[in-house]
Amino acid sequence: MKAALAELLHYPLVWRGDQLASSRDAIPSGFADLDAELPGGGWPKDALIELLRDAEGMGELRLLAPALASMAQAGEWIVLVASPHIPYAPAFAAAGIHPAQVIVVAATEEKHRWWAAEQVLRANSAGALLFWPQLVNDQRLRRLQLAAQEGSTPGFVFVSTGRAAQPSPSPLRIRLSASEKGLRIDMFKRRGGMMARPLLLDVSMAARVKENRGTTAAVRRLPSRLERVPAQRPPGFDRQYPVGASRQIWNRALAHADEVRRIPGPDPREMSSRPSYARAGTQ
Repeated sequence: MKAALAELLHYPLVWRGDQLASSRDAIPSGFADLDAELPGGGWPKDALIELLRDAEGMGELRLLAPALASMAQAGEWIVLVASPHIPYAPAFAAAGIHPAQVIVVAATEEKHRWWAAEQVLRANSAGALLFWPQLVNDQRLRRLQLAAQEGSTPGFVFVSTGRAAQPSPSPLRIRLSASEKGLRIDMFKRRGGMMARPLLLDVSMAARVKENRGTTAAVRRLPSRLERVPAQRPPGFDRQYPVGASRQIWNRALAHADEVRRIPGPDPREMSSRPSYARAGTQ
């Protein structure tokens, strides 16, 4: 092999198909065995990550809990878009994630959910996005992947295992399945080839809380607004999205772009100024 070609192959920015891709900016997952299989040694910060599973509650959030806890403790927002259930605040606190750092975005229409997810990734104002879409296609996923690259924000998308046989623009795809020994991890798409064999990870919350008891107790008090150091992330969301007044999207993750409209109730001063017989009714 010529010296020039050998030097080019050893260049850090050149990725060879039989090797794991390197990344200078990755988030440790909290599991050493998983980090050894992830390109860059952790969750990529500028990529879309598909988590495929057949059922909910098998441990998919516990798998992400260590990485999300490190982001929350650093002052980053954790944004949940179209969550299938109301987040349980004590569980987040037990995992080391202060509930005040979790933002839930609810939208009734599917197109508004995808728009909100894209804006969270593109705005470069959140630590991570967790998204539960109902209808998935390559075009929408490609937009999210480009937004993740632009905003350097990881996006975790939860889809069904039926999409495993379909192509996807997401650079990292992981199939999750429950097992008696733990959570089965099958990384069937990554920058570096398929895994030799699946991983079995113990993601039980009780074991992790016991190991990180000191860290969990330290984050129970959220710093005040004056004490908190704002992240150096300039807002870059799109304010021109055509959303009607009747279907307003409330998204605290986008710098409180929209305000909740409330129907004003009766003025208590007017009620108190009326005669007593008027309030009680005619006799």
